[in-house]
Amino acid sequence: MKKYYIFFLFIFILGCNDPIKIDLQSYSNQIKQISSLEEDALKRWNSVSGSNFVNDGYMYQALDTYIIDNYSRFLDKLSNIKPQTKEIQELNNIYIDAAQKQLNGFKMMKDGLEKHSKDIMNNAYQLLTDGRAEERNWVNKYEELSKAH
Repeated sequence: MKKYYIFFLFIFILGCNDPIKIDLQSYSNQIKQISSLEEDALKRWNSVSGSNFVNDGYMYQALDTYIIDNYSRFLDKLSNIKPQTKEIQELNNIYIDAAQKQLNGFKMMKDGLEKHSKDIMNNAYQLLTDGRAEERNWVNKYEELSKAH
């Protein structure tokens, strides 16, 4: 029995000494604290776009009064997360890039609605699509690091 205890203690100590694992846990906790800002902004966006689209004015109002402000706060807080390891810094940079594209897409959409420009709105949709693709990449990298550490 004592052998098993020492073995599990050794495994536990090894796991605690993994700086990437420790940094990933800290990073996860910080992301959880700010994720509601992104979730709320995206929920509002989904309520005025796609099959829920009502009209340009309704979408513009949602972008102007809620979506852009909340998503900007999310991006600011995300940018202020300072991971300790190179691996988690790179992970966070992927998320920051994805969120920046999303925010730029929202701002561009607002501009396109103001100017009644289909070209600007199409470019905005492309930025939003690219941002979502990068965010899926972030999720995949996050899962890979979680499994490895």
